[in-house]
Amino acid sequence: MTVSKTTPHTNATLRIWRHLQELKENKKSIVLDGNNLDIASIVAVARHGVKPRISDDEQLAKQLELSVKALTDYLSNDYVVYGVNTGFGGSADTRTKKVLDLQIHLLQHTQSAIITSTDKDLGSNSEREPSHVMPPSWVRGAIVARANQNLRGHSAVRINVLQSLVDLLHHDITPMVPLRGTISASGDLMPMSYIAGAIAGNPDVFVQVGKGKSARVLPASEALKESGLSPSGLGPKEALGLINGTAPSVAVASLVLYDAQRLALLSQLLTAFTAECLGGNVEWSHPFIHETRPHTGQIEAASNIRRFLSGSKLVHGLDSRKRTGDGLWQDRYSTRTSPQWIGPYLEDLLLAQHQLEVELNSTSDNPLVNTTPREGASGGDVYSGGNFQAVVVTSAMDKTRLALQMIGRMLWSQVSELIGPTTNNGLEANLNASDRENYTMKGIDVNMSAYMSELAALAHPVSSHVMSAEMHNQGINSLALISARRTLEAVDLVAHMSACHMYVSSQAVDIRANHRRFLSNFCEQLKDTTSNGILHGLGLTNTQTEALAASLFPVIESTWYHWNNNTWKDRIPQVVQAVMLPVTEFLAQHDQNFSGAALLRFKNQFEKTLSATANQMFYPNPTIPPAEVVTQLGAGSAQLYSWVRAKLHIPLHGGIRDDPLYNAKEGLPTDSKKTIGSWVSLIYESLLHGDMMDTVLDGLDTGRSLPAECFPEGD
Repeated sequence: MTVSKTTPHTNATLRIWRHLQELKENKKSIVLDGNNLDIASIVAVARHGVKPRISDDEQLAKQLELSVKALTDYLSNDYVVYGVNTGFGGSADTRTKKVLDLQIHLLQHTQSAIITSTDKDLGSNSEREPSHVMPPSWVRGAIVARANQNLRGHSAVRINVLQSLVDLLHHDITPMVPLRGTISASGDLMPMSYIAGAIAGNPDVFVQVGKGKSARVLPASEALKESGLSPSGLGPKEALGLINGTAPSVAVASLVLYDAQRLALLSQLLTAFTAECLGGNVEWSHPFIHETRPHTGQIEAASNIRRFLSGSKLVHGLDSRKRTGDGLWQDRYSTRTSPQWIGPYLEDLLLAQHQLEVELNSTSDNPLVNTTPREGASGGDVYSGGNFQAVVVTSAMDKTRLALQMIGRMLWSQVSELIGPTTNNGLEANLNASDRENYTMKGIDVNMSAYMSELAALAHPVSSHVMSAEMHNQGINSLALISARRTLEAVDLVAHMSACHMYVSSQAVDIRANHRRFLSNFCEQLKDTTSNGILHGLGLTNTQTEALAASLFPVIESTWYHWNNNTWKDRIPQVVQAVMLPVTEFLAQHDQNFSGAALLRFKNQFEKTLSATANQMFYPNPTIPPAEVVTQLGAGSAQLYSWVRAKLHIPLHGGIRDDPLYNAKEGLPTDSKKTIGSWVSLIYESLLHGDMMDTVLDGLDTGRSLPAECFPEGD
């Protein structure tokens, strides 16, 4: 199941994943030099505790020294430099000679957001009040991003100050940074000011030291002292150089995009899974269709879905075509047009990734120091500009959030169609596998609509809500970090929906495979021409018995799938009733003189055999084993199904008999019983915070998959 050169989005997703694995396994290290930071490195530092280091390249150190010296030389001419001997923003018409105090003024007015006492007391939030501080992973990502941007040597920040940033990571010191209060105009001034305050040793800037149960919150001054680190004094432009940039926005956006890329790939796997659950006609994935409309993303999505379906025994339209038959001939839009639906957004996500990777290795400060000597002078020059304006991050995030909304809308439709009896091609309403009335997936149907409504509300562009700020100096501003935060919410919602989808699809494909097994078994009994055969006793020859069986089976199959509003038991009388007319007509056509009493005996025998066969194969008796189901699935969905059934040990849900409260009420064991939400939660955790996607990506990368042997014997 390896990828091809025609799958740029998949290849980009795998590239990030491979690099992240190498970093986590210490096969590669993160060396900061201003030019080579990538999304995988941000994820590795932010989420996995990988420690970066500053390059020991002498030329890099020299460039940083030149930057500091160029600014010093420039100032010696009594030139005006914004933020160094002027006020800030709309107050830039003021002047000062106290350049070191000015940097503290900058931190003072930007360290103005809200952090509560509950935020600082890690063990006291039993009421689960919403946090007012950023997750530590965001802050770690911002630290490494800012160190890398400043290492480009355009900001007049000394290497020892940048080393102080990296030292925080090496000592597990994470500044507490307020969640709200930045408009990402002059960069993310407020968030970075708390990080700068931490390395400066501000006694009223707080940091988290350590992780997990051992984590403590201390004033920055105490944490530095305890760790043997010295506070960094800040030179004439160093506070400005540290905080006047896009690092928090691009760091959070990088984490978001990493998750979004994986979810976009997962959505294609889930689409293949849906097609199998529905027993679809997947000729819509044929390359010819997409070559005639050659959008890159559309071609890739179709190619991926077709590859994920490879080997499936549950769909038509792969190796062979279905050219005759009854029923809905085309699959519905949520699967049939999925390449056209997903495709454009794969292209958008690739552009967003490019934008963020460029930004990670860009100078986003102001003013900028050019160390190239000016004509007729020995020093460099200083330019005021607007590289801190983070609209490139806003653009990437608004695109990503819209892509997530479109993916979520497709997943919502697929799940709705799987649960609904009028659209799921013969599966029980609410995917009820029980022999009694149950509402198994009805709650998930409602959940999905709730998630989708929230996701749709988030899709609105953040960029259209810009408000002028700071004496109207920041008349336009990017709101990049807000956009990244909203997109992270969208990621979480799509993860919720994907977890629901996997749970529903695993249930649906079990039911589908079990129905097929039952019908196949009953068909063999129907064709039996011996005295044990169902049609024995009608007085037919072997040839006539075979002919009648062949004519009856389509009637049995179509009737069985048609009566799907309630339980599998409720289908049986409908099938019995449906076969009586064609049996009677067949007997009449073949001059069989058959009494009404004999027909009644046949009807009773037919019903008895049909019921007995069904009882043996449907819940509450053992249904089709997962190890048998997985052999019928395509290469992609087999991995998802195996993960749910074999790795997470999530069983087919049998309705009220699997409810923990019902079992407790009946005095039955509850150890293996969970609410539906608890089962879905296991998938969600494994998807977003576990190693499920790593296994899936490894399968894509190497062609390996989870085989049927991964199921315990007899499972």
